[in-house]
Amino acid sequence: MTTTGIEPWPLTDEQRDIVELCRQFATQEIRPRGREVDERDVESPLDIFEAAAKVGITDFMLPEAYGGGGFTDVFTQCLVQEQLCWGDPGIGNFVCSNGFFADPLLELGTEEQKEAWLRPLTGPSPLYTALATTEPGSGSDAASIVTSATRIDGGYVLSGQKAWISNAGLADQYVVFAKTDPSQRAGGVSAFLLRKGTDGMSFGEPMRKMGQRAIVCREIFFDQVFVPEADRLGGEGQGFYGLMKTFDISRIVLAAAATGAARAAYEYALNYARERTQFGKPIIEHQAVAFRLADMASRIESAWLMTLHAARQIDAGADVAKLAAMAKLQASETAMFCTWGAVQTLGGWGYSREYPVEQWMRDAKLEEIEEGTSDIMRLVISRNL
Repeated sequence: MTTTGIEPWPLTDEQRDIVELCRQFATQEIRPRGREVDERDVESPLDIFEAAAKVGITDFMLPEAYGGGGFTDVFTQCLVQEQLCWGDPGIGNFVCSNGFFADPLLELGTEEQKEAWLRPLTGPSPLYTALATTEPGSGSDAASIVTSATRIDGGYVLSGQKAWISNAGLADQYVVFAKTDPSQRAGGVSAFLLRKGTDGMSFGEPMRKMGQRAIVCREIFFDQVFVPEADRLGGEGQGFYGLMKTFDISRIVLAAAATGAARAAYEYALNYARERTQFGKPIIEHQAVAFRLADMASRIESAWLMTLHAARQIDAGADVAKLAAMAKLQASETAMFCTWGAVQTLGGWGYSREYPVEQWMRDAKLEEIEEGTSDIMRLVISRNL
């Protein structure tokens, strides 16, 4: 949804229905719980996830062939993510987290793997999932991971450590990226499917974060973890390709999430500016405030249109590495600007935990970091000029 309320592209009746469903869910179920979940710090709101599952939000992006809602296009995923993250960025991303697990499986998996690992994510009681890439010594540079996967009879043995893994410990199913050929960078990365409870797999304590606390992150430790060959995704060395394809999707979807957070902050600041009086008139009539709100609205429109353009291009089969990076860069920095602008507009009250804008500002910072920092996005764009 734009700040004008005008659809930038015509929507189908089915798209309008799911957008309205998510708008209502965000308004009634997510927004009222945002502060409570933030205060809990390291507890994911499982009841909200379960409520979302019952109405079909947690699996809407999965193919109908495996029991999902069938909205596999990235455009519709963006429409949903923007609405949910308008309610609360962390909760919105948590509710749709199974989509991030599914992307590499859909890209690299066999039909048998898709049936076995995607169908449990559908219906009213889905499993939780996680995507394990980041390590203590490698974040945006995924080709430099050092977790190893050594081939043995019947499969592989994984050894190493992952860090900052969303849903780690909670998740029942994992996609793990590891090096099958340490002498190679990108060409040595392979992907594997693991289930929680596998011998040799353990988890660290919850990591305390600045924001988006609805998604609890932990380290994962692999101590000679056996993975059957049947649970390798794609061929050896194809993992990095699958990860980059996943990033193309996830960066666009996260751009939509960031736009939703930006819109929430803008709307909150706009309503406050209309109601708050200073020096004998509503503060929206003060030029500095009005101009700030104008900048916020303009940046949101730009970010949203860039995001939906990238989504339509990837759905059409185009190479969108540059467009995805552009959309994520614009949207994430817009979210940071707009949440800052909301705090600034509310003044001292914006700095208070009595109002949600200070939390949204903390939440927005993650969007400039996850799935590639803003610096990395600029690097991707510059290499594709």
